Amino acid sequence: MTRRYLGIFLCILFLFSMFGLATKRKSILRIPEGSVGIIAYGSLISLPSMEQTLGRKYEGPIHEVHLAGYERVWTCVRPWNDPQAIAAGAKKIDAYFLRDTERVPIIGAAELNIYPKKKGWINGILYLITNDELLSLDKRERGYRRVDVTDKIEEFRFRGGKVYVYEGLPRSPVASSADKGTTILIKEFLDLVIAACDLRGKDFRDEFDKSTKPYAFPVLSYKNIVREKTK
Repeated sequence: MTRRYLGIFLCILFLFSMFGLATKRKSILRIPEGSVGIIAYGSLISLPSMEQTLGRKYEGPIHEVHLAGYERVWTCVRPWNDPQAIAAGAKKIDAYFLRDTERVPIIGAAELNIYPKKKGWINGILYLITNDELLSLDKRERGYRRVDVTDKIEEFRFRGGKVYVYEGLPRSPVASSADKGTTILIKEFLDLVIAACDLRGKDFRDEFDKSTKPYAFPVLSYKNIVREKTK
């Protein structure tokens, strides 16, 4: 290769490298004082669901984002009979469904969860909420823990506040070994999540499917669940 062609090659290589750096440059997003960012990756992708959770109409910005370092899975994070609720005096309820003539006990309901994964990647929605609303979410998200992911959002660098997500606690059985039954995925919950993704468009839905492990639970409608209070 002559010096002339070598110079042209190096120039082209430099331009491509500069283009790559430019495409990776993040926009700056300012978070107002008294507010934080929260990443929704499941049912809260649905704006009506988020508004119901907040107890108000959400009029803030909505950003489609990508969160690095996580995998999204369907897992059981809520036992059917919450031990804390029962300890507080709630009645224990036995739930089951019929598989042909077999009575199958239900011990838990599956929900979406995320866990750290070195080369993981998921899509989601970024909302801005108040500090007080964040504290309310902390109480709602039992079975999860809030973590700071300000530096893990691919699209933005942030000024003025932090961004959080609720990740799963270390995986552990939700019921004792003496409990016999199965975990179910409630159809209405699954439909809510899928409809919310579809509303964001085909690309968002495709990315959701690609970045979510398939579920391995029987899907069951609320109307097919039989509940009996124990004495």
